[in-house]
Amino acid sequence: MRNTHYQIAAWSALAAIVFVTVSPIQMRPGDIFSIDTDRALAFGLLASAFMIAYPRHAIAVGVLVVASAGLSELLQLLSPSRHARIDDALVKTMGAAGGMALAFLYNTFRAARHARHRRRVRPQLVRSIHSALPAVAGMTSLPVTSDMIEAVYFSQEDGKLRIRMHNGEERLFQGVSQDDAEALVTSPSPGRHYIERIRTKYQRMAA
Repeated sequence: MRNTHYQIAAWSALAAIVFVTVSPIQMRPGDIFSIDTDRALAFGLLASAFMIAYPRHAIAVGVLVVASAGLSELLQLLSPSRHARIDDALVKTMGAAGGMALAFLYNTFRAARHARHRRRVRPQLVRSIHSALPAVAGMTSLPVTSDMIEAVYFSQEDGKLRIRMHNGEERLFQGVSQDDAEALVTSPSPGRHYIERIRTKYQRMAA
């Protein structure tokens, strides 16, 4: 599952919780377990979704989810059939903390698996850099699998990196290190890696 999907799921879950919180009591879905267990599970799943969707922003996610737990109780003041309680906010916060802990373990496992993948792919990639025939103006083609990026070309001599998108557009950057070029094509999401690590870090040239 790609991070974009997790982001959609996380914000959808937050919207659903807000709706259930402010809606009249008769519109509230039936309980699956006890009321407190349902509250804890809802905020645990919410926290997990945000932690997985935004793994580099754990502190911001924690603040957001904990604030959501308190705000969800305050929003109940808007409905005459609902009542805000501190105990309920604490249950939600505890559920969120548990969800964040599980998501942290998942993110750690995912990062370790990605690191193993990079160690396995790197020798093949180094061989392709040294043995591939020039593809574009003295550059060698690097294998990449991406919904956004069609092809990647890299020159060790001058650090030029050419990225061809599936929509036909091309981006050319200079001074790119070999490590960053390798990290781009071995990333689980090369398109996201390009946006976050290449586009903002290196100077773009006319393609």
